[in-house]
Amino acid sequence: MKTEIYIGTILLERNRWTRDKKPTCLVSEWIPRFKEAGFDGMELWENHAALASSTELKALEESSFPVSVFNSYATFDDAGQAARKQAARLTSLLKARAVKFNLGNNVNDKDLYIESALKWKQQLPPGTRLLCECHAGTIMEDPKVAQEIFAVWEDEAFQAIIHPFTTDLKALREWFTCLGPRITHAHVQLRDTSGTMQRLERQPEAVKNALRLMKEEGFSGSFTLEFTEGTRAPSESMEQLFTSAVADLRFLREHWT
Repeated sequence: MKTEIYIGTILLERNRWTRDKKPTCLVSEWIPRFKEAGFDGMELWENHAALASSTELKALEESSFPVSVFNSYATFDDAGQAARKQAARLTSLLKARAVKFNLGNNVNDKDLYIESALKWKQQLPPGTRLLCECHAGTIMEDPKVAQEIFAVWEDEAFQAIIHPFTTDLKALREWFTCLGPRITHAHVQLRDTSGTMQRLERQPEAVKNALRLMKEEGFSGSFTLEFTEGTRAPSESMEQLFTSAVADLRFLREHWT
């Protein structure tokens, strides 16, 4: 069975980390190039839909290129209720098969986060996969805490996202020890020792070692190219980023066998 590899539209967006996070590109205009490059779908950054014009949103809704994952940044405290409702609406409108989310960083609010996510699931279309990103700066950055939370989330619709190329092999192994088959998606980014984003081909052995470990642990999920070489560079451009993303796609296709 072919492994699905998606392009994250956040990869192209230079305003991804600005205060207003206002989109600077129309994803619908990039879809023909996503298809031509061989991506299987996209992980759509929420503001590429939430802040889109009605014309752009309609184009995304009617496109034959799938929104495989809707990338939500709704919070799971009480203040995030409206954002979670909007994310559920857009997930349904765009027929996304999965929605990515992040918990907060306050361990004292763990029970609130858990309960809010369970309630949110009831707002999402039936069959939607809820992909919790095990992200630094959240309570899910600790594999053992993540294990405790997934034990409460008994419903297998709750699944995990890991970052296999920004951690060492020992830590990567621990993620699989703690979460096992609940890990169904991986965010792809690679950095050098200074934190600069790189193409996968710049560190081929490190990437291949991580892929081998994932295979050994039975990973059979999907990948999103989240960031790539050129991200945050002074000369960052969408064309440069897309070229690097296509190179990463080819590397994964060749070595994930």
